[in-house]
Amino acid sequence: MKRVGFVAYCWVCALLLGAVAPVAHAAPVAHAAPGAHAAPGACSPTVTAVGYSDALDKKTYGPDRVAGLSGLAYDAASGRYLALPDHMPEGAVVWQLTGLDDLPPRPRIAGAPIRLRGADGRQLAGRADNEGIAALRDGSFVVSSERGPRISVFARDGRWRYDVEVPPRYRIAPLGRAAPNAAFEGLTVTPDGNRLIAAMERGLAGDEPRTRRFLDYRRDAGGRFRLIRELVYRTAPGMRISEIAAYAPDRIVVLEAAYSPRRGSSAVLATAVIGPARGPDIVRRVTRRPLADLVDCPALGARSRQFQRNPLMDNYEGMTVAARPGGHIIHLLSDDNYSPAQTTRLLTLWARLPGPRG
Repeated sequence: MKRVGFVAYCWVCALLLGAVAPVAHAAPVAHAAPGAHAAPGACSPTVTAVGYSDALDKKTYGPDRVAGLSGLAYDAASGRYLALPDHMPEGAVVWQLTGLDDLPPRPRIAGAPIRLRGADGRQLAGRADNEGIAALRDGSFVVSSERGPRISVFARDGRWRYDVEVPPRYRIAPLGRAAPNAAFEGLTVTPDGNRLIAAMERGLAGDEPRTRRFLDYRRDAGGRFRLIRELVYRTAPGMRISEIAAYAPDRIVVLEAAYSPRRGSSAVLATAVIGPARGPDIVRRVTRRPLADLVDCPALGARSRQFQRNPLMDNYEGMTVAARPGGHIIHLLSDDNYSPAQTTRLLTLWARLPGPRG
């Protein structure tokens, strides 16, 4: 992850240590960009809301709509963030973003999108249901799709390079045991770039309730990702996995989510120790450790077009985690589902995460 200046975040550290009083009632910061706000407030003892921005909401770039953003990754090769739409009528693309690490956040589009192309050189269809993205150190990136499902590696310019192995039982029923629209929702690469983890949104047919499976890949001598084992994780009741992000060689943050018209959006952060990349166990059970229920965050002055218990909430599906002096910064990005009732929103959190920083 990119490191930004210490000054930008030192006041957050001071706030967590009690040296600075919090800004009252999430007042907009002076000179903030339109739609950008910042006002720290505790979501839990270890997670603090730093700010949010709706600057990307209902934007267009040429003929393309900036919407349906379901994956987020930091690309160290370019110093930009990569945002992945799940459905794109104009064709599958990846957006490049800057300004996420400003305080308050000022996300903006950094030029034309990267257009994803298949093995035949043609742009991939926009209905591929791409959900997860992970950036690699050489500038290439990995994309997971719920169609199939599939995990594919692309070159920096969007050219297809190869598909990663997916066991047959993970195929969508009736070919396998996965349910439609419930496959590889989360995707992350560890900080050293050698380990790739793909997370299922929901369980396979026959799994116990709340069971979610991860596929654990490791780079081989040729630089390609090879499947090593499966990981088994249990969510909170009623929750699906929306995204995962690694912050150490053996630790990840998990974003769990749910929605109902009566309660609105729910989002919970947890951590999991996924263990060493290699071991004697073919299937490893990982332990969930709750971090924060985001409904408990201060609203920061946010507004919502649909009912939410907390108007700061929306359909958060993209996430990055980055080490900073004294803690970690977590960026969440919401998928507006191309709906006028939903918002494309960036939410920035400050967290003290357990274990090594990686």
